[in-house]
Amino acid sequence: MDRSKTPADWRRAPKIRQIIKTGTRFFATFIPPPEVSSFLSLPFESKGRYLLDGCIIECSEKSTLSRFVRWSMEIRKIVGQVCYVPNPVNICIVYTKDSAVLVDSGIDENFARKLCRLLEKPAKFLINTHSHADHCGGNAFLKDKFSVHIMAPEIERHIIESPILEPFYLFGAAPPKELQTKFLMAKPCRVDETLEPGTITLQDVTLNIVPLAGHSPNQIGVAVDKVLFCADALFSKGAIEKYKMFVVYDVKNFLQTLELLEKSNYDFFLPSHGDLTGDITELLNLNRKVVQNVSNEILNLLRTPHTFDELFRMLLGRFDIEVKNFVQFVLYRSTVHAYLSYLLDEGHVEKDLIKNSLLWRIKA
Repeated sequence: MDRSKTPADWRRAPKIRQIIKTGTRFFATFIPPPEVSSFLSLPFESKGRYLLDGCIIECSEKSTLSRFVRWSMEIRKIVGQVCYVPNPVNICIVYTKDSAVLVDSGIDENFARKLCRLLEKPAKFLINTHSHADHCGGNAFLKDKFSVHIMAPEIERHIIESPILEPFYLFGAAPPKELQTKFLMAKPCRVDETLEPGTITLQDVTLNIVPLAGHSPNQIGVAVDKVLFCADALFSKGAIEKYKMFVVYDVKNFLQTLELLEKSNYDFFLPSHGDLTGDITELLNLNRKVVQNVSNEILNLLRTPHTFDELFRMLLGRFDIEVKNFVQFVLYRSTVHAYLSYLLDEGHVEKDLIKNSLLWRIKA
């Protein structure tokens, strides 16, 4: 790293302690800034950007560190009392007369702690759009430290309260420890109130809870002052280019959610993974295209009967996807199962159990 070009505002960024190469992967150990209590390590693949405790680590194609960038948390105003924190997982903030309503809490306690330092008013309410760990990882800290009133939709609340359910349903049994990480399991936290679609009033602010299921079982969005925080209802171009096939729980519901968004009338849309925008037409078309392409590719491959494992391997190859780790593997596998469930229920594919093997094929 060329430290002569390091800007002054990087000074509080963690310093690299050592880099260890294991096969084709790199592990960087950091000397953390004062507010971080322990040493941190992060695996690097051959290329990509990684967020670590307020810093973005960028790797070149040769698996070497090419940039070490300080990521500065800030609150940006959208309209009125509606703000957000740009982040790999965006956080929406709505200010009431004497408090802050948070929509999602980020990946972990460290993020939530930094978020609270930025707030103009104390956090008293937290709405979780869904139960994925990168959206509720800060819940336990906010509950323990500030006794925030936490709200989440049905189904999602139970996973937030019992986060072992996330790797359990991805793996299909008691998950091995390798899947019991903060990327799949947030710390367990009690949810105080179950949210249903419709309006809720928190002090002097009225919000609309919008059903946006598909990416997860019962995901919601939050609308206020013509702004819709739409969570993971649709994915950015960058996320699609990186992962090729985004995580989806229910393909039919995901498509219905895209239709709902297309008919909606908001001045601003804020997805969890993407930029604030006033026009989501391009994103809607891009997300639909991904679903269509994956569905069509599955149907093409199933012109010849295949087991799931055969289909999974060939499908990922068609999209030039190389699974890097166990977590990615179960996420992609769950997503392909979601497509098969959708295509089976829609009458496009069928299955046969032959000699203890389940074979999938296009319906004649």
